[in-house]
Amino acid sequence: MATQVAPITEQNKVLFVSGPAATDAVTGAGAYTFRSGRQTSQDISTAAAFIGDTQGKKVVVFAQDSAFGQANVAGVKAVLGAKGATVEPLLVPASATDFTPFATQAKESKADLLFVAWAGTTAQAMWTALGQQGVFDATKVVTGLDITATWPSYGKVADKVNFLSHYFAGAAGTEIEKAMTERVTKAGGTVDLFTGDGFTAAQMIVHAAEQGTDPDKMAQALSGWSFDGVKGKLTVRAEDHALLQPMFQAKLTGGETPTAELVEKLEADAVAPPVVKK
Repeated sequence: MATQVAPITEQNKVLFVSGPAATDAVTGAGAYTFRSGRQTSQDISTAAAFIGDTQGKKVVVFAQDSAFGQANVAGVKAVLGAKGATVEPLLVPASATDFTPFATQAKESKADLLFVAWAGTTAQAMWTALGQQGVFDATKVVTGLDITATWPSYGKVADKVNFLSHYFAGAAGTEIEKAMTERVTKAGGTVDLFTGDGFTAAQMIVHAAEQGTDPDKMAQALSGWSFDGVKGKLTVRAEDHALLQPMFQAKLTGGETPTAELVEKLEADAVAPPVVKK
């Protein structure tokens, strides 16, 4: 939806701050379009950091054969292929219910990194199959850490999965995160994956509104702006409005009721997306 809103924003000269939409297409979409969350290439760079230098490495994208899965394949090829990795897709039919053959293929691929991009109700069966076929002993398996409600779906393999993380409660350890958490909790809410995006959007909107109602002045104020956010120092890159930000690597512990623990924080420049030339 964000990519559909952006052209309308440009036509009408109205400020647009996109939140959770991860598509890289929002970056560089126009003079009035900004984002308060991360983008796909930042996710992929965070995943790649688990294996270090990707030059000459083999990366297999394990995903459903759907628009979502194919988009992830394209994203990994664009980011890691450009860094010298060989990227191969292993796409599973969306109608599949038996994942054993595909898990076997994943194990036999001899990948340095298995990047799992999965959505939907078959996730638990898929993870179980990967565990049963010994995939975790054969390669490093990485996927994105989703909302808290999905964590039990990893079942017995939860502690074997390496997670790239945009954000989870307590990941940043900043004063602003503490302040946000206090306010959300006091209001009866729970901090989760996208809570920080909303807080960041509010910071950006307030900063823009301080300039008055002229959309050009508001956009100019945000372009190139660096500020302290929930995750740490954030910068709206002037060239294309990418939001440069830290990312996290995490693990789940605790069995049937897992909790997330921080493994490493990656600074913004380590995962910065390529500049979009307008």
